[in-house]
Amino acid sequence: MINFSIIIPFHSKDPYRQKALSVVMNYYKTFFPKSKIIVASEGNVPYSKSAAINKAVKQAKTELIAIIDADILCPKETMVSGLKLLGIYPLILPYNKVIDLSQHLSQLIYEKPHISLIHSKLHGKDRLGKKAIPVGGINLIKKSCFLKIKGFDERFIGWGGEDDSFVAASDTICGSHKRLNGCIYHLWHPSEKGKGNPYYSKNHLITEEYFNAYNKKEEMMNILSKRKDI
Repeated sequence: MINFSIIIPFHSKDPYRQKALSVVMNYYKTFFPKSKIIVASEGNVPYSKSAAINKAVKQAKTELIAIIDADILCPKETMVSGLKLLGIYPLILPYNKVIDLSQHLSQLIYEKPHISLIHSKLHGKDRLGKKAIPVGGINLIKKSCFLKIKGFDERFIGWGGEDDSFVAASDTICGSHKRLNGCIYHLWHPSEKGKGNPYYSKNHLITEEYFNAYNKKEEMMNILSKRKDI
């Protein structure tokens, strides 16, 4: 069995998101009983997903790390394949499709978590279609690469932009990532888009810094040099 740690960023009082976290934790505990699961709930104030993940990685004792959102289910076989490829690539994105589970199916899973373990029962709408494929949701990475790029940029507040910047830094400093063919499944919960993130504009400007330095090692190192070590 592959030795790795699982980190799940989480910060919400919403009961549905808490139910999703419970399902996700049960899911990965069942398939990977020897892997330590660390819930990254202690970020800065206001909450920073980036800071929370960085703190959690400090606790991880393994070289291989899976960073997984608290509403994402990734098939065991896909994760194992991705973890094995970390011997070749520094970062694996183990999906090219995001399947949104319906509200009905998600609520059924919340009531009966064992249903999530049966992949043939997981079905829903492909979120992406012809849209650009995101880089968040789940990342499999070597801890050595994570530390080399100083983890996630803690200037990001809340959610938004941190995943894109993280992958841009990893690709530039550690080497290109590998994306696998396969699905990840997103549990339904009430959307918080209406509330928005008051820090979105600032987050977007930080993301632009990383995009402008993509594949420009000297420029990327200059960005990282201004950040504190995790």
